[in-house]
Amino acid sequence: MKAERILELMARKAGRAAGREELEELEQLLAENPDYRFMESVLDTMSAPVQDTAVVTEGWEKMEAFLQTPSPVTSSRRPYWWAAAAVLLAAVSAGMWWLARKKQPAALALQQISAPMGSTIKALLPDGTQVWINAGSQISYDARFAGKSRDVAVAGEVFFDVASDDNKPFIVHSDNLAIQVLGTSFNIKAYGDDQKAEVAVISGKVQVMMRNSPEKKVVLLPREKLVLSLDQHTLWQERDSIQHVNFRVQELASSKDPGLVMETAWCNQKLAFMNETFAEVARKMERQFNVNIVFEDETLQKEILSGVFEKEDINKALRLLQMTTGFHYRIVQQQVYLSR
Repeated sequence: MKAERILELMARKAGRAAGREELEELEQLLAENPDYRFMESVLDTMSAPVQDTAVVTEGWEKMEAFLQTPSPVTSSRRPYWWAAAAVLLAAVSAGMWWLARKKQPAALALQQISAPMGSTIKALLPDGTQVWINAGSQISYDARFAGKSRDVAVAGEVFFDVASDDNKPFIVHSDNLAIQVLGTSFNIKAYGDDQKAEVAVISGKVQVMMRNSPEKKVVLLPREKLVLSLDQHTLWQERDSIQHVNFRVQELASSKDPGLVMETAWCNQKLAFMNETFAEVARKMERQFNVNIVFEDETLQKEILSGVFEKEDINKALRLLQMTTGFHYRIVQQQVYLSR
């Protein structure tokens, strides 16, 4: 039922019929179901101003009929259902219902790549862009990049080395950020369970837009990082007010090793952290080692840690942390318990 509700709200938003509560509901559903974020970006690129109210009314009736049709359950039919949904959504917005009357609507070759916990994946996008996908992360995109821009939806942490194309900008979407580039390399970290999102530029230049304040655009240069603090109450309840956007721009973290960039060390199978809380480090360790860490003593979460781990397993990593921070641990299967 969530899928049908998401499509319905997207259609109402596209037809400028959605109220504030419906827009907030849509944002919440997209945060819980990031796979549909890509469809939203596709709709944005396909939509045009509505010219004929009668046509839009007819289109809305078609959308309602479409939503009442049982969705397919087999994986072989799912891409065609997504394609049909995207076409119908665009038609509602633009008044172009002839798209829906075609026997074979132009299907979007939707592609998704996911990295399971405990591993990272390197992939090549159709335009030549190289991506590194961190543990517990995924990307979604049109495998043909057929639109006017190259749009990629991200959930988690991904490093991009973007192939230059002056005629087709590269845009990365997360729940709270949109990053536009032409040719550059940068890292985005936007896990749904983190209290902040980060964009770190290694080379080139990017423009960052925050979803709840689209008029506020921040340009980042090499070795600069934007850190957006995520307050869920602020994001959903005060999303129209710029004064609630809490972000800062800073230089990338420096390290004793001049060849090491802390923000992208994970691409080389390293776990790097500097002046981070134990709680933040624990989330990184959970993803890298595919474990669940439980703080039996909550005061440990506030301990400040720095370090670089390479090729260590969970036991060795914890023993190294014990050298600077006093704690005990025990491991039961995939559960790690920490105490004083």
